[in-house]
Amino acid sequence: MSLRLQTRMDTVLAEPEFEEILQHALAGEELSVAEGEQLLQAEGPELHALVRVADEVRRRAVGDVVTYVVNRNINFTNVCVGTCKFCAFRRSPGDPDAYAFTPEQIAAKVREAVKFGATEVCIQGGLHPEFGFDDYLAILRVVRNVSQSIHIHAFSPAELDHAARRDGLSIEEVAKTLREAGLNSVPGTAAEILVDRVRAIICPKKPSTKEWTDIIKTCHRLGLPTTATMLYGTVETPRERAEHLALIREIQRETGGFTEFVPLAFMPYNTPLYHEGVVRSPPNTVESLRVHAVARLMLAGHIDNIQTSWVKLGPRGAQIMLGAGANDLSGTLLEENITRAAGGKRQAMLPKQLEKLALELGRVPMQRTTTYGLV
Repeated sequence: MSLRLQTRMDTVLAEPEFEEILQHALAGEELSVAEGEQLLQAEGPELHALVRVADEVRRRAVGDVVTYVVNRNINFTNVCVGTCKFCAFRRSPGDPDAYAFTPEQIAAKVREAVKFGATEVCIQGGLHPEFGFDDYLAILRVVRNVSQSIHIHAFSPAELDHAARRDGLSIEEVAKTLREAGLNSVPGTAAEILVDRVRAIICPKKPSTKEWTDIIKTCHRLGLPTTATMLYGTVETPRERAEHLALIREIQRETGGFTEFVPLAFMPYNTPLYHEGVVRSPPNTVESLRVHAVARLMLAGHIDNIQTSWVKLGPRGAQIMLGAGANDLSGTLLEENITRAAGGKRQAMLPKQLEKLALELGRVPMQRTTTYGLV
């Protein structure tokens, strides 16, 4: 594949050093953190070259199929003891709009999901100070009483850590018991940026980089696959984004337990980082193109599925990322509360709407399971 780019004015090339990195990627060579850092700062012709190469590497890895899952989000409580500065969702127990769903409310949402044709419920909530391990088990029982077959994708590493600490259990005990009670996979959220400098600023009470890594590896070892995520657009540098990707790659090399990688653009509105003047706007399209494209190249050969989030970027923004290395459009969700609290607008997409985004690009939309089997 040539990196020569046609522009309106002339034919231009990326700088030789930049082009050499892209040639390494096209040849299937593993990119270093330093190379990833350089790609994450691409502009102009270099950005166009990066996007084109990422799209080609995507095509070689997964072809032209664009996948999505029919699922429902259930954010069962917004009460949280955390102090994350990127979050507009959390509430203190005494806040007037604090809530925690009853078992009956959770069951009703699961029944609605089943009726809609969902194959997955994604269940996450705040770190409620009164929720112990038995409460997480009870949620699984509620879901299984409604459906024995629906895939339960639930409880982030932060929630597993919260349950374990509150009841004096090991992560292994918690994860194993939840799996036996019906948990099928774990969202790889709470990762944010896996660099402790950044975590000390934006989420000081969350598990450290090592703790998050250990929890994820434990899940994988016990047969619980997870996603991998990255929250970009807070206070991290290009170098730290590349370090995050390299760590995800190393975990996958060891465990093979990640089903996909999900870049998540930071929505700042209503968050402490916004009110403190640290971050005033979401990442722009150029930043998102860089992150999705470099994720495809740095994770090539290790994680085939790169998801783009229509919740964070909007449907058209997500569609643009399909041309920059992404191959998955996430899910229908039915309702979404965390991003909405930070200023997001859309809560749900119908399968036909997701399929239209792929078809407009000449790609082939297909419904998938949580673990990327095709439906």
